[in-house]
Amino acid sequence: MTKWFVGIDSGSALCKTALFDGKGVTDALAVKTGWNPGLSAAESLGCILKRNSLSRGDVCVSSTGYGREAIDFADCSFTEITCHAFGGMNLAPGIEGVIDIGGQDSKVIQIEGGRVTNFMMNDKCAAGTGRFLNMSCERLGLRLEDIDEFADPDEAIPVNNMCAVFAESEIIGLLAMQKDRSKIMTGVLQSIAQKIRQMTGKVGFTGTAPLLMTGGLSKSALLIRIIAQAISLDVITHELALFAGAVGACVCAGDKGRW
Repeated sequence: MTKWFVGIDSGSALCKTALFDGKGVTDALAVKTGWNPGLSAAESLGCILKRNSLSRGDVCVSSTGYGREAIDFADCSFTEITCHAFGGMNLAPGIEGVIDIGGQDSKVIQIEGGRVTNFMMNDKCAAGTGRFLNMSCERLGLRLEDIDEFADPDEAIPVNNMCAVFAESEIIGLLAMQKDRSKIMTGVLQSIAQKIRQMTGKVGFTGTAPLLMTGGLSKSALLIRIIAQAISLDVITHELALFAGAVGACVCAGDKGRW
């Protein structure tokens, strides 16, 4: 009999849900978190169950992420660091760590021998987060999903302020000087990469294996390339990288024998 797990990663921007059969992901869903994380999670669970012909009693539900405390129907809950590490190892075995850039925070996690050995987390400042990039896109008049096509891959106008508030003022000033928007966008990506470089430097990766980029920004091949250049390490991603936290919640529930 298949043991089914549902992992729900309730982020500040997106609620990511994964269905796991004990070996791998069989279905996944991402929706906007909205004003009520618990409601978004409940609706996501209902959708996953319905389209896979499962009932609530067929699955073990585990939660993680920014809004996990609001998911009161979960059978168990785990920290973001743990879930992204184990989700990353499931998606890309052999990695040395994970880089996750979320809506409200960014984190780098070092993995050795199948466990977390060190990590750094930036959750006090918007610099280097999805919120910082969203603000930049709004000021530059483009959609987040169009970054790779819009940004100049070869030349950047530096955005030097690491503080999101001052960086926004800097971008406004550059636009007032009629600077090339595509080059400003590349400068924004480089600014994010420099924040990640500071964090990875404190963790102390050896470079013996690649790092897995997770989260919504893992869809940007250009950002991954810029980060890899900035930190001088191999950075890869996975088609399910957005769901790494949710996958990790499933894996952790299975390891704890919750089913």
